[in-house]
Amino acid sequence: MKRINFLIILILISSVLIIYSCGRKKVEPNASSKNSAETESEFSLTPLAPPDVSDAVIGDWIIKQEMADAEKLNPVVTNDASAQGIYIYIFEPLIDVDRETYEIKPIIAKSVPQISDDHLSYTFELKDDVKFSDGKPLTGEDVIFTIKTIVNPFTDAQALRNYFLDFKSAELVDGNKNKIKVTMSKPYFKTVYTIGNIAIIPKHILDPDNVNDKFSWEDFRNAMKDLDPTKYPEMSKYAEFMNSQEVSRDPKYVVGSGPYKLENWITGQSITLLRNDNYWDKKEIPNFPNKLVFKTIQDQNAAIVSAKNKEVDYMFVIQPVDYVENVKDPAQFNLKKALVTEPTYVYIAWNSKNPLFSDKKVRTALSYSIDRQSILNSVVYGMGTLVNTPVFIKSKYYNNDIKGIPYNPEKAKTLLEEAGWKDTDGDGILDKMINGKKTDFKFTFINNNNPKRKKVMLIVIDQLKRIGISADLQEYEWSVFLDKTKKHQFDACYGAWQLSVTPEDPYQIWHSSQSEGEGSNYISYNNPESDKLLEQNRVEFDENKRIEILRKWQEIIAEDQPTTFLWSEPSRYLYSDRFRNTRWYAYPDSPMLNEWWTPLANQRYKN
Repeated sequence: MKRINFLIILILISSVLIIYSCGRKKVEPNASSKNSAETESEFSLTPLAPPDVSDAVIGDWIIKQEMADAEKLNPVVTNDASAQGIYIYIFEPLIDVDRETYEIKPIIAKSVPQISDDHLSYTFELKDDVKFSDGKPLTGEDVIFTIKTIVNPFTDAQALRNYFLDFKSAELVDGNKNKIKVTMSKPYFKTVYTIGNIAIIPKHILDPDNVNDKFSWEDFRNAMKDLDPTKYPEMSKYAEFMNSQEVSRDPKYVVGSGPYKLENWITGQSITLLRNDNYWDKKEIPNFPNKLVFKTIQDQNAAIVSAKNKEVDYMFVIQPVDYVENVKDPAQFNLKKALVTEPTYVYIAWNSKNPLFSDKKVRTALSYSIDRQSILNSVVYGMGTLVNTPVFIKSKYYNNDIKGIPYNPEKAKTLLEEAGWKDTDGDGILDKMINGKKTDFKFTFINNNNPKRKKVMLIVIDQLKRIGISADLQEYEWSVFLDKTKKHQFDACYGAWQLSVTPEDPYQIWHSSQSEGEGSNYISYNNPESDKLLEQNRVEFDENKRIEILRKWQEIIAEDQPTTFLWSEPSRYLYSDRFRNTRWYAYPDSPMLNEWWTPLANQRYKN
């Protein structure tokens, strides 16, 4: 989540522009990469094209391939990037970040909020004509209701709730339904973003009996301290309703103010969004396609075939080999390619709750045992850059002084021996006495049926074997994989984080408090010094001081090696050439499908 006073916003905007000033540059493959024979254009990042809407017409569908079903479509109770890529067309925030200028722009709000000098109160005035897709007006009461569902400690909103730790209240100003004041108990440098960017859900649909009106802000704070549902039965019962699959899947509940509305969700097959003909903001935000269809095709080979056969219009290409080798001539299939820089990074997550990974010396040894560059070259065709910290590599907050851990299996063996791991029985697997029991260094990676991740994991497993560590691989459906990681029921896995273009606040992922319940710190990382710096970062309004804090924090992370940081790679896309205004933003999700349009002669679907 994201967000500050107008003068501060100007500073933040300059920061973001610096982050993306080189977002259009060509990716330079490593000299030893297998793609060395590829043409320069093959690895050129797609530039942001100028708008092309002068002759735009409504109609046609866009069918996008997805690896799996989204987790949920209620934006309050999901932290799934795939789900976000769908619900952004259904729900809208008060303010957003412009994908071209990176400046804050109002959406539901009329302007940037008025902010008190002490950074504790934020007053938003809403536009008068905002309506949900069912025609009902969106007001400040819906904003207050949305915040109440987030701060309800029994809803599955842990990822959002961490931004509301110092939240105090939200109320209408003088009873004006289009003007709300949000008050914080402590200043937080991103409050404009965190409050302004929440997706607003409808009170009249999700709380027709006004259940949440019974709960004061103090009630929520008290419930957060107790976390005892028996003491707050109505609050807990309402949370069960919000957490239910029905609320996140049924079109009668999944209702927003955005340019599209949910038509249907066929489990394991597709999620279909229908154009909102009565969309209130068509003059500013287009919705050209009649339908956006998110079609589940788990097998990547089948997905590529579907794209070639014109059954899929747009897909994220997971396997680099498909992008480089299997679709060498996309024009042959009326397809185009796009290679786009986005703020992401990938890593190997070690669950610190597992005794195997609780020692930082062991985690460091694991990083020494993995040849990151050779994997990047062989699996990703060199399309990426090694990273050494969890901050986006192009950000001014990234600590370039931190040196990566090189591939050095002998150093890994030495560290493991220092940590007490030896092969005492000569079976080729390291062992150690843990809690009075001889324990082999054996564990299982989990994967979400992602073929590229599987390739990486199999290479890592082989490299770990060379230093006396035995690892297996178990694959699960995406929803099961998510559930296991959120509940800390795993040993290790390949992970990826999609970062924001707003100033860095790693609290959600790295603070120890976020390892409780189903928070985003699913690796259970815990370091008091790290926590202290993350807390300081949140209340520091001087950007230069925040840069200093976060660079020091990255040094701690690099020392602890809670994950093995791998690389940041551009996103690879394949899409039909019949679409116009296909703009690829250096911002996730990269294209905005509501902006794409098809000339009448090329339209494939007529309803």
